[in-house]
Amino acid sequence: MMLLRVANLTIALTSEDPMLAVPPEGAMRQFLVEDGDPDLRLQARWGKLDAVSGGEPLFDSGGIWRLVAANGSLRFSFTSPALGPLPYKVANVDRGFTAGEVCLHRPYFPPGQAANPLEYPLDELLLIHLLAAGRGVEVHACGVVAPNGQGYLFVGQSGAGKTTMARLWQTAQAGTVLSDDRIILRIQGGILWMYGTPWHGEAELSSPDRAPLKAIYLLRHGATNSLVTLRPAAAAAKLVACSFPPFHDSRGLDLTISVLDQVVKARPCYELCFTPDERVIALVRNS
Repeated sequence: MMLLRVANLTIALTSEDPMLAVPPEGAMRQFLVEDGDPDLRLQARWGKLDAVSGGEPLFDSGGIWRLVAANGSLRFSFTSPALGPLPYKVANVDRGFTAGEVCLHRPYFPPGQAANPLEYPLDELLLIHLLAAGRGVEVHACGVVAPNGQGYLFVGQSGAGKTTMARLWQTAQAGTVLSDDRIILRIQGGILWMYGTPWHGEAELSSPDRAPLKAIYLLRHGATNSLVTLRPAAAAAKLVACSFPPFHDSRGLDLTISVLDQVVKARPCYELCFTPDERVIALVRNS
């Protein structure tokens, strides 16, 4: 059995074929654990998949994956033009996200070749849905832990400056970067935590660690460094635009927005206009 833990949520993967239970490559290796009670149990197997049909369409990414509701479960299907018209992988998960199965299309994989059943984007999709039960939320953000253990969250869409901010703190040796692109926020034991994730950005910075969140900064490029305090409602709207809620699931969407509402009321939120130099670090620390 292989155990992956991200943001204190654990996925257990088992398979009768050891070639389907090899450790993942890259940043995800840091998130392997030896034990723990899984939140989601998955069984992986080989099979021969047919064209996906039937069920209630819930979401089409416009890319490689689609989601439908079928037979009381949720079915994620993954198709690549480079491989052929049939799905190369299908994952069926119960609606409570406690158990499921991942089937890989055997004809698309050479004999003896190892494969990662949780290969991106399935790994992230599963975490997003686990969080959507009111457990937390994933946001487009860079997370930095200062030497005093406090966490700073820098939020923004692609191009807003998350990777630039991560590199500034790293170069100045002013803190540890949990991720330069995706951070998970969870309230546990009355503490608002930010967790690193394996889904990094251009700087390829990621960590399985966590830190209590001190403040949130919505990023903007500018000619000078400046901070503007945001009211909770304005901050929440901006965070929703930079989050990963399950838009096909009204209950999950409501719970995600509720978590974000708690977040912006618990910590100060600012709009941070910054230039790419280390002076912005002092501004943040003194805010």
